[in-house]
Amino acid sequence: MYVDDHLMCEIEGQHPTAAAIVWAHCENFPQLKPEEITAILNDFNEPGSLAPTGLYLGGTKYMVIQGEPGVVIRAKKAI
Repeated sequence: MYVDDHLMCEIEGQHPTAAAIVWAHCENFPQLKPEEITAILNDFNEPGSLAPTGLYLGGTKYMVIQGEPGVVIRAKKAI
């Protein structure tokens, strides 16, 4: 419920289609592949490692747009 109530809220007139945090996710968040999880963990250890290739979640590519090294990765769906 936290994700659905807080992360899936309207932002500038738009609604995210999926959202997740480490300990919870919305119902329609994609199933992550092991290599995607590894890439995310590597970016926390080596900040910026995802930027050149993008972040993949369930096979969908996202552009890394900003973050706080070792704390949060922010990305948006690549077009």
